[in-house]
Amino acid sequence: MSFLLLPLTWLERNPIRVLLIPVTFLVLFYVVPLLGVVVVSLFPGGNFSLAAYGRLLDSSTFFYTIVRTVRLSLVVSIICLVFGFPFAYLLTKVGDLTRRLLIFAVMVPFFTSVLIRSYAWVSILGLSGPLNKLLVKSGIVDTPLSLVYNEVGALIGMTQIQLPLMVLTLYGALRRIDTDLMRAAEILGAHRLVAFIKIYLPLSWPGVVSGLGLVFTSTLGFYVTPALLGGPSDAMVTQSIYVQLNTLGDFSGTAAQATVLLLIVLLLLFLMRRGLGATPYSDSTSLKGETSSGTKLWMSSAPEYLVRRLGKGSDWLLGVLRVLNYAMVILSIAFLSVTLFAVIPIGLSSDDFLRLPPTGYSLRWVEAYLDNTEWLTSTYFSIWISLGGAVLATMLASIAAYAMARWESRSNAAIEIFFVSPMIVPHFVIALALYFMFIKLDWLGSPVTYVLTYGVFCFPSVFLVMYAAFQRFDFSLVQAGANLGAGPFSIWQRIVIPILLPSFLSGGMFAFLIGFDDLVGGLFFSTGGKYTLPMRMWADIRNEISPMIAAVAVVFFAIASSVVLALSLVRLVLRLLRGPRTLVNTSPILSGSQGNVHASRGCQNAI
Repeated sequence: MSFLLLPLTWLERNPIRVLLIPVTFLVLFYVVPLLGVVVVSLFPGGNFSLAAYGRLLDSSTFFYTIVRTVRLSLVVSIICLVFGFPFAYLLTKVGDLTRRLLIFAVMVPFFTSVLIRSYAWVSILGLSGPLNKLLVKSGIVDTPLSLVYNEVGALIGMTQIQLPLMVLTLYGALRRIDTDLMRAAEILGAHRLVAFIKIYLPLSWPGVVSGLGLVFTSTLGFYVTPALLGGPSDAMVTQSIYVQLNTLGDFSGTAAQATVLLLIVLLLLFLMRRGLGATPYSDSTSLKGETSSGTKLWMSSAPEYLVRRLGKGSDWLLGVLRVLNYAMVILSIAFLSVTLFAVIPIGLSSDDFLRLPPTGYSLRWVEAYLDNTEWLTSTYFSIWISLGGAVLATMLASIAAYAMARWESRSNAAIEIFFVSPMIVPHFVIALALYFMFIKLDWLGSPVTYVLTYGVFCFPSVFLVMYAAFQRFDFSLVQAGANLGAGPFSIWQRIVIPILLPSFLSGGMFAFLIGFDDLVGGLFFSTGGKYTLPMRMWADIRNEISPMIAAVAVVFFAIASSVVLALSLVRLVLRLLRGPRTLVNTSPILSGSQGNVHASRGCQNAI
């Protein structure tokens, strides 16, 4: 073991050296593959050529696809902001128990995969679905509306997926706003509505920009939801890329389209960071009313003018806004959980085809899933490659978070952006880049390709959770252990891991869920009959929609519920044994959501 301790000791003496480990991994399996996509687009057949880009410029279809992708992503971002801001604002105002319940409500969609949620929307929004039945019976419409297999269905599905990201990002920003500023303004005579508009909203602006940027850029790379819920004429750019590769076999054209999408993401991030990254008030004097532009002058005078004109009506308006806030939160919770409540009865249906509500209930489809060798083989395969990716991401991201928390430097923000960037760059583009790389290495068909891909996909999420944990960690314990002669292995084994075990479990759980839910990797790497469970469900949905997929969701929801129940029992036992004051939060779900909230500064820096 001595030959291992020397390098570890050398790394431990300077935290920046520890960063070499995760940085090397991301450079090899993230940066180099993305650069490889650019090379493939510019050097088809080994010779430099811009022919692929010339074909794109001559193609009006690709231009309209890009415009449609940007437009849909922008609409999803705005809708998520409209519903996400009231939700995040309420999270900062309620007590601890209510906050935990609301955060749990935000995390409910993670109990079902993106693929299953899109599948559930087909039954909810269909012509004979419950929503259309309700609209017809209430007299709002005379005939059922076409809400699926078009742009409306794609928008609904993508909004549900992105709303939790917007809520958590906004909550991370809003909870850091000093509420004493609002109280001081009210003490000095400002109406609460004026204080909210002139103080709270400007201070929340960085969080708003971060939420919009993260939701917008990640929506640009959506594939599954628009492919299932959208129509043929509503295709997004990722669908165009996949057709170019899978149907036409045009590597250079595929790489050119992926490069264009990547450049759009980077350009938009740059413009948003430069143009919207600052608050509307560039200095403290603006908050005092010393304005220099028409916009600032309007913002400084309009709230007071409104309050003066309304008089006592201002208090009524404030009350209406408060009621509207609660109503939007309730609507958001219902919107986030509706697919889960739709999937469960479908999975327990006795019907031969998809119908909601079903005519009867039985376990026939659950038994069919558990008796199907192919589906179980895909399930086991997905579980262990997702575990491999989760372990890899947790190890590397924890090392990166540990070093970043200990290292104080002006370049911290740049490195933090680099570590978070795989969350911003569309996973579809990253998977395509790794696909080109693994072809060259002749690794296609190996489970290692999935583990490495999931390691890249999951790295940012685990890093955010662990960075938040290490920022609250007392590093004097590490120094004390080192002074007493403990080596790096002993320090991590006896000090770091036991204290931060809930955060490690949280990061690992989120990484596992990301990998287990991933379909993009299966689209590129499924060969030789080795299909992941999402890929198996994808093929079933494309060929024939049956309750089998819902039965899969029921099985895993039962497993997840059992795990949460077991953790709750452990927490109760700890409370009885140690007392409430010494209780440590042992719930990975709640601990992980708090970690994402505390670490939202990394997301905001990325924007």
